[in-house]
Amino acid sequence: MKLFRLVALMFSLLLLVTLATAQSPATAASQTNDIAAAPAVVKPPTEDHQFWNEFQLVKHTGRKTDLVLIGVLRIGRDWARPVDERVGVGYAFKLNKYLTVMPTYVHVEYQPYPTRIIHEERLVLNITGKASLGKFTFTDRNLIERRVRPSVKDFTVYRNRLQIDHPAHLGKFAFKPYVANEVWHSSQTGANGQFGWFRNRISVGIIKQLTEHLSGDFFVLYQSDGLSRPGNIPVVGTLFRYTL
Repeated sequence: MKLFRLVALMFSLLLLVTLATAQSPATAASQTNDIAAAPAVVKPPTEDHQFWNEFQLVKHTGRKTDLVLIGVLRIGRDWARPVDERVGVGYAFKLNKYLTVMPTYVHVEYQPYPTRIIHEERLVLNITGKASLGKFTFTDRNLIERRVRPSVKDFTVYRNRLQIDHPAHLGKFAFKPYVANEVWHSSQTGANGQFGWFRNRISVGIIKQLTEHLSGDFFVLYQSDGLSRPGNIPVVGTLFRYTL
């Protein structure tokens, strides 16, 4: 029971951070105008060092269905302050042992650098396939995201992430090391036309079952993106899942 309360507190803190950093479009516009009027000019950075943390609270609602609450907090600007806060909810349908489909809604507040503030709503269809070969597990996640922002035309992002993991142990310490690669395609248009295939993320990490209900992913990741600012991002990250 104490562990459940701790998990609930962690999720509540993530929600509070997101709400605290959220701004209305009018406030954001006012801040942008104030910054623009100032003599200092902020050049959008091409690279940033970040720490990513995600927490998922999973509740089994049936033999093949799960309710998933999602909280994300990312520290950026070279580990100086929060730059990306998200809360979301998804409902997973396990169609069979190989395929899971999860419609998801996510609210995003993003401040990549001082003069850039993004408010975004995402409608996501997550289609994940999983298969094994010997002790290797192959997980192929496909995300189709419809992104809605107040200031730009709605656009769609497709993401494909392939992960390969294998059980291992060091003495009594059991874990699963993995390697993963993710490619991105976007229908968003910029100064040079449609983004197209514009981003790649490669990561290595371990998956560890910490308790009966809690598991953790610990990873390092590098994002390569020549269009976004910042686009090239070295990351240290964690992802915790607590299943009720």
